Amino acid sequence: MAEFRGRRPGSGDGEEAVFSLEEDTGEQGRLELPPFRVRRYRRLPGRHPVMVQEAVGPEAERRMRRHFDLFGSLADFHGPHLPRQLAHVLAYDDSRRPHRMLLDCRGVPLSRFETPDVLHGPRLRGVVQDLFEAVAGLHEPRLVHGRISPEHLWWDEAEGLQLAGLDGAVYATEPLPDRPATAWDAPGFRPGLPASADQDVLSAALVAFWMATGETLPRGSSREHLHAVLDQGHEEWLQELLRAAFPLGSAVSPPARELVRRLVDGAAPNGLFERPLAEQAKRRETLAREEFRALRARQRTGAGSLRAGGYAPPAVRPPGWWRRMGRRLRIVTDRPLPALGPVECPMCLRALNWDTAERVVLDASGGMLPEADLPTHSAAERDAQLARTYVVCPGNDDVPQHELPYRYPLFGTEPVRIGLVGASSTGKSHLLAAMIDQARKSTVMARYGLRVEALDPQRYHLYLNEVVAPFIDGRQELVATADRPELRYSTGLVVTDEHSGRSHSVVFFDVAGGRLERPGRESDFLNRLSALLCVVDPTRIHGLTSQGGTTGRDPAFEHVRQRLRQQQANPALPFLPVPCALVVTKSDLLRFRGYREIDGWLHEKPDAEADLSTVERESEDVYAFLGARGGGDWLQLAGECQGSTLHLASATGTGPRAQADQAAARRFDEALFRQHRVLRPLLALLAMKGVMTGPAADALLPGRGPGT
Repeated sequence: MAEFRGRRPGSGDGEEAVFSLEEDTGEQGRLELPPFRVRRYRRLPGRHPVMVQEAVGPEAERRMRRHFDLFGSLADFHGPHLPRQLAHVLAYDDSRRPHRMLLDCRGVPLSRFETPDVLHGPRLRGVVQDLFEAVAGLHEPRLVHGRISPEHLWWDEAEGLQLAGLDGAVYATEPLPDRPATAWDAPGFRPGLPASADQDVLSAALVAFWMATGETLPRGSSREHLHAVLDQGHEEWLQELLRAAFPLGSAVSPPARELVRRLVDGAAPNGLFERPLAEQAKRRETLAREEFRALRARQRTGAGSLRAGGYAPPAVRPPGWWRRMGRRLRIVTDRPLPALGPVECPMCLRALNWDTAERVVLDASGGMLPEADLPTHSAAERDAQLARTYVVCPGNDDVPQHELPYRYPLFGTEPVRIGLVGASSTGKSHLLAAMIDQARKSTVMARYGLRVEALDPQRYHLYLNEVVAPFIDGRQELVATADRPELRYSTGLVVTDEHSGRSHSVVFFDVAGGRLERPGRESDFLNRLSALLCVVDPTRIHGLTSQGGTTGRDPAFEHVRQRLRQQQANPALPFLPVPCALVVTKSDLLRFRGYREIDGWLHEKPDAEADLSTVERESEDVYAFLGARGGGDWLQLAGECQGSTLHLASATGTGPRAQADQAAARRFDEALFRQHRVLRPLLALLAMKGVMTGPAADALLPGRGPGT
């Protein structure tokens, strides 16, 4: 009996594990698979077959370490749902040479078979499905195998197919390693190309063709040649699979998960309910799409009703002198400040006389000094001080005293108050931080004629330092928003539209989900929100992800809907005069799950914000997805707003990982962490509020712009 001591992969890296093994002395007990040697064992108790891989030389040691690290990322990503079709790493030992790795891998490589006949018969379709399940499991955390071939596929009569060989894998967009080309490579393969999921899908399809026929296609064969070969009497399911993998007229193959779905959907039913359930899902999707189109028709009709009732978006006018002055803060000492009269506080809804209210100046330490105690002596000094000047609002019994930036109402336009709606831990804070970061750093806003600056620079930079920087630069998971008595908006921007020449103050409210559900005055700010950013966490919807879920509507959605319905709705009008952008966050969890309604959006290129004309199509697809798959209750609020768009976004691209120091904040994996499609919901809201105008806004909201 032998003993294997090593470290576990993933978040358990560093934790030593001990395995009792019994050596397999059979004919295939030892294999030479350069640059590795393989010895077979039985794990005790239970005598489950495993193998120990030994590295021969420094290059093999480097590859083995990479294999271990990449498998750790896979294990953390999938958790208990790690696909069985991937060869599992149990432990790794580099304490002495040769470095060794214990693998839960069985059978022999398919490359040892003279023909694939052993796979034929009723089991073949299941073997091919296992192959694409393994590929899909790799692609979910954005890994690309890059070398899928019979050499790395292991077959065991009892356990089925497993994919091994992760030592050569790379993350998507990383360059493919240098190696000789093989018959299994995707057309156009060459070392150094950016890795993509397509390459694995095409290689797996070529292996599937060999499994079924025992033949390999000539390297570099065209798609037309492959389709001609398939017409020569191959099984129908194989023809459909390969035609889908190598579509004519397109360079892009469907995701591996979509091909798994095709294999499952096309298989003969294994039970009484398999086919009827698939048909029911299609019917639900069709009904949801019809419901969305009917909603759009009512919203267009409702826009006319709103204008007839006296509601209309503000007209686009050239800015007056005092609006230009306020936007640039060029308020000189020999000209009086513009008289504004009463201004509604967005936090407690108190009417403040902006001309006579107490004003204070924020000093470097965050303290408040009366403005009267700080006289200025030049226009430049006055301008600088106004950026630090706040108007004091006394609040009420439920909302303590707070302050508003003096220039909050100075732009001659109605300030925009955006409320993030969703229960606690749905990802509201991560989404807002990602939006603010992208709005200030990317070129997308300027591309659409939008200029963004801080409404109150000192508190804006405090938000960047305390929220955005730890999240974006430090990849730290943000703590849940505290539920405390004081109420302030999270951050504020001034957004200037070059097409209209107008500027708007835009403030964002990201408060604890529990506060959104309470009926007291502490939540009265909800009554006067002018735009909604509704956040749907797919893990809360039963069955959408592997993380369980709940049923029933989000209580925060329902409470906000009731508040707005009671306070803002005109009983004679069908819709609330408030636009809504509904965002399914954490959408990285939905990739590769065969959700055909939304798969195309989840695999879209990172610059998805470049074309806003697709927002309407995305909205219908997301509506159909939620409506058909158990998320219908989350659609009610968006369906009662005059304007609404629906989106898929991910603020992180992956889930957080615990650190060795249990007290430290969880962090997101560096290789997987990214922000995807986070600006589209914000741009949609700005267009629906008339903050953003011009061709892009017209393309984003066809037939529903301010003039309709």
